[in-house]
Amino acid sequence: VVRCQLSPPQRALQASAVLRRVSDEQKKEPSASSSQQQFDSHPTDQQPEQEPQGPIPSYTGQGGQESEDYESEEQLQHRILTAALEFVPEHGWTAEAIAEGAKTLGLSVAAAGMFHSDGSELILHFVSQCNTKLSELLEQEQKRVQLGEAEKKPTDQFLRDAVEARLRMLIPYIEKWPQALSILLLPHNIPSSLNLLTSMIDDIWHYAGDQSTDFNWYTRRAVLTGIYNTTELVMMQDSSPDFEETWRFLENRVADAMNMDNTANQV
Repeated sequence: VVRCQLSPPQRALQASAVLRRVSDEQKKEPSASSSQQQFDSHPTDQQPEQEPQGPIPSYTGQGGQESEDYESEEQLQHRILTAALEFVPEHGWTAEAIAEGAKTLGLSVAAAGMFHSDGSELILHFVSQCNTKLSELLEQEQKRVQLGEAEKKPTDQFLRDAVEARLRMLIPYIEKWPQALSILLLPHNIPSSLNLLTSMIDDIWHYAGDQSTDFNWYTRRAVLTGIYNTTELVMMQDSSPDFEETWRFLENRVADAMNMDNTANQV
């Protein structure tokens, strides 16, 4: 497993080497599947009954156009990181987990060299996935309300349920989450981490129906950010069944915030 920090040119060279290795392995190891299309750019007199399967490397021609039968480096990295999440409980947010994920895709462990050695890209990938899932859940709930299939929740209940749903996504990795937070707090990771956090908070308030355009817009987001972060810290130390103490703490903090908001509006 490659642990060293690679410069952009080195990472690009490493990625190219990995993709070439994948292409060579596919040419040498035909599979039993015949469902995939033949490459039009390489016709042969005899059509083989077996086609290679597995990861398809990317290729960009001199004209700058990428073949539709190939995947980009970014797509390959996305698949590797997604596969690596399965190994986080055992290996943590590390290059080892990424290497194991690459192996499940039929790639060499050297594919881990496409990423930073601190595991930050794996963590940010996971956080981004969780935010997307939460946004989809909130959108589905909004549609049910619009269709009359569900009643609109009071704001405090909506905020509480949204934060709980998001934090529950950490449960499979809760033992390794302190490590993730320490990595996200490294100076070079703070901008990306902060962007993901603010995006999540914006989504929650958006689906909660917040339409404020004054100073309350900033205040409400700052308050909810504080609630999320403190509840996350409580969760990592909670040993109660199903994190009951965490959800009780969350309920109290949301109630306090709503009382403060109501008081401010009355002044």
